[in-house]
Amino acid sequence: MQRTISLKIPCEESLKKTMQIYNRAVQDCIDIGWEMKTFNKNELHENSYRLLRKAYPSLQSSLVQCARDQASDILKRSGFEKRKPVKRLNGSIRYNARTYTPKLKDGIISVSTIEGRKKFRVDVPNHFKKYTKGIVKGMVLVQRNGFFLVKLVVELEDKQFKYKKVRTLGIDCGINKIAVCSDNTFYASKHLKGRKGEFFYLREKLQQRGTRSAKRLLRKISGRENRFVADVNHQISKAIVNSRYNTFVFEKLSVRKNRKFGRKFNKKLGSWSFRKLQTFVEYKAKEIGKQITFVNPAYTSQTCSVCATTQKSFRHGNFFSCSKCGLNLDADLNASRNIAMLGNALLGRASVNSPDVSCDDVAGAKAQLQQSIVTSHLTC
Repeated sequence: MQRTISLKIPCEESLKKTMQIYNRAVQDCIDIGWEMKTFNKNELHENSYRLLRKAYPSLQSSLVQCARDQASDILKRSGFEKRKPVKRLNGSIRYNARTYTPKLKDGIISVSTIEGRKKFRVDVPNHFKKYTKGIVKGMVLVQRNGFFLVKLVVELEDKQFKYKKVRTLGIDCGINKIAVCSDNTFYASKHLKGRKGEFFYLREKLQQRGTRSAKRLLRKISGRENRFVADVNHQISKAIVNSRYNTFVFEKLSVRKNRKFGRKFNKKLGSWSFRKLQTFVEYKAKEIGKQITFVNPAYTSQTCSVCATTQKSFRHGNFFSCSKCGLNLDADLNASRNIAMLGNALLGRASVNSPDVSCDDVAGAKAQLQQSIVTSHLTC
């Protein structure tokens, strides 16, 4: 598993100049790739390396290669559509293994600059000290308000699953409810949707103005909203992982906007942060030796968690009503119970080395779900 450590370093003039020259080199490489319509690193290297070394002689050879790699990734993301990407002069620097040396135990980081190698003293906060035993795999330097921030990617060994008895918790992620767990725990989204509505209103007003100060404030609001959503997901994921369960089951979701859904619903779909919650639960669970698995989402909302009957008409908005066995339940709670039973079935097959087809075989998803419900009730 990988973790990111963020550490402050002094705001030196050499770092500022290095960042500006590096980002100019990235932009020059982007310009070349944009003209050639390629993001291939070998082609970019052949057509840009000598030019960049001549244009920026103070920039170390390895940093030129870092600039090329970063330009390649930016071009790849752009897809050569609409406008050519622009790299800000105070944008981030991506370092490779030859351009930095981390000594976290000693509290020192050595970084390449246009003035040669420079060592910086860093203070590792207590909540990051448990990661200093890992292997540093990458580093990014970013500039914030009046200081520089070093982001180190640390690789740690995964803790082995240490529980004799598997206690499974099914989690259904939704737009109206952030998460509903199979143990009858609900995480409402009223507060989250309210704050998002406030941010949307502010963005709309500022976009109408279109002034330079309005655009500056838009960037601040964007960061504020992202931090708020991340904080909500962190709180929920922490509560889930610290529960009495040791195995967490999610649906393997893929979101695709569709014209028939309508503009309003597609807007909600676009701002849905279910994957962020799943990622937070995943890394928090791995830290304490718990496990997470994903199942096929097909029919989990249409199948009765008691009698295994599948019917689309059973679901009425947020309510599920089975006409066969008479089950009346919250629709998301019913789905989370189905997810938990699918997870149990998946883990049971894994223990006998059976192939895992639950996330890919849509045709067999209905039968698998019904069989897992029947088996679950028989073993209870």
